[in-house]
Amino acid sequence: MIMKIVWFKRWHHELILIALIIALIFIKIPHLSLPYYGDEGFAFGPAVHLMYQNGPTLLPGGLEPDYSYGHPLMLHFLVSSWMKIFGETIFVAKSFILMVSILLMVSVFIIGSSLFDKDTGLLAVTLLFLQPIFLGLSSFVLPEVLLSFFGMWTLFFFFKKKWLLYAISGSLLVLTKESGLFLIFALCIWQLVDIFIEKEGSYSGRGLFFHYLRILFPAAVFGLFLIIQKMTWGWFFFPLRLHEMRSNPTEISYMLFTIRNIIFFMDGRGWLTIGLLASLVVYYFFSKNFFTLLQWKFIWVAPIFIGIFWALGSFNIVSNRYFFIIITLFVFITATVLVQAFRHNKWLLFPAAFLIIFSQSIDAFHHNRNGDSCLGFVDAETVHLNAVHYMEDNIPRDKRLFTHFLMIYNLKHPVAGYLSEDRIFTNLTIAFNENVDYAVISSVELSPELDSLRRYPHLELMKRFEIGRAWTEIYRNKLKTNK
Repeated sequence: MIMKIVWFKRWHHELILIALIIALIFIKIPHLSLPYYGDEGFAFGPAVHLMYQNGPTLLPGGLEPDYSYGHPLMLHFLVSSWMKIFGETIFVAKSFILMVSILLMVSVFIIGSSLFDKDTGLLAVTLLFLQPIFLGLSSFVLPEVLLSFFGMWTLFFFFKKKWLLYAISGSLLVLTKESGLFLIFALCIWQLVDIFIEKEGSYSGRGLFFHYLRILFPAAVFGLFLIIQKMTWGWFFFPLRLHEMRSNPTEISYMLFTIRNIIFFMDGRGWLTIGLLASLVVYYFFSKNFFTLLQWKFIWVAPIFIGIFWALGSFNIVSNRYFFIIITLFVFITATVLVQAFRHNKWLLFPAAFLIIFSQSIDAFHHNRNGDSCLGFVDAETVHLNAVHYMEDNIPRDKRLFTHFLMIYNLKHPVAGYLSEDRIFTNLTIAFNENVDYAVISSVELSPELDSLRRYPHLELMKRFEIGRAWTEIYRNKLKTNK
């Protein structure tokens, strides 16, 4: 009995980690059989299937621009390679992301334990597990979880000065998504700060030059990708994405405010922000345990990275998922400071950790939205799936059907996973007029204009599907169809 207690005390961090992983698998297994949805549905999901058919590659020519959107192709390469082994199904594609999500959890624990201690690693992975955006994205064929996985290891290898592994992980990072460059730029800025921190004056001009070459190696890899992309398609960045970039100061200011809310306050992260600030106060004024210089370096590179990502992200289209790598690092830093601040008194550490965990568990499993940043996507996907099956049984495929963008894609492309057979709907439109036979309106992509059509006098409701906050309504035009 004593041996069992000693064994548990020694390995209880790892056992709790395993329990969290099992919980994630239990939650996510049902989601692997759902269709593609959102950006996954019309972009990344179909793209990985196309690459599967053409053959996995990292070269820009591996996908037409309408599928790649000019993004680096690491995600597509890895998922299509995974499907080459286990089969070309949506379940298999999503299972790869679930596997990466598990690896991210393990990585956060290992990095936290190595740079700090096991208490820090366990608290960080617990807080990450309780983020609604993690629970949502961990089955989506999207690059953000993979980006966070490579990002955490890039940081770790940089501060451990394992330069070969840094070059590999950093290169994988930037070949997953362009925003991986923000971390490389943050490390470049940090290196300038580090010159003033190091007391031994170890940086000569020549040494600093070659050190920056090492730091910028992943950026050079990305530059090579852009050169090949230019040679292949005639442009460095996808023209449509450049056209969508913001330049209006008012819009940028609003996006800065929006991004602040996404990172620091949405889904209960306001309590994380309060917990981090309170822990810093306790650390500076009451703690008897102090971070090592290496630990401080890791912590203080975070605000540089967050600031760069926050500022540059405001020029682009803003989606919650884009900031998952920032949220992962924010969670990690909060855990490190809290554990160090209260380590001098275990009786305070446990209640503090419990309170911060409890604060994050309140919103963790709620279906507050229908996007990919929480578990509410399940409701939207299920409603859309039920609506498509109803339309297959009750609406001729050649009838003029008005609906929103995502539903049009679902009805035209079997690869999205909604159609029960390969017979597609052939007469779809996003422009409503009196000539349409049927109209499908959903809580997803609902605009005031679409909402007003629900009161159009000649539209008669045929069927409404509703789960939680998600709903889809199918109407027929009484002027065009028989009652």
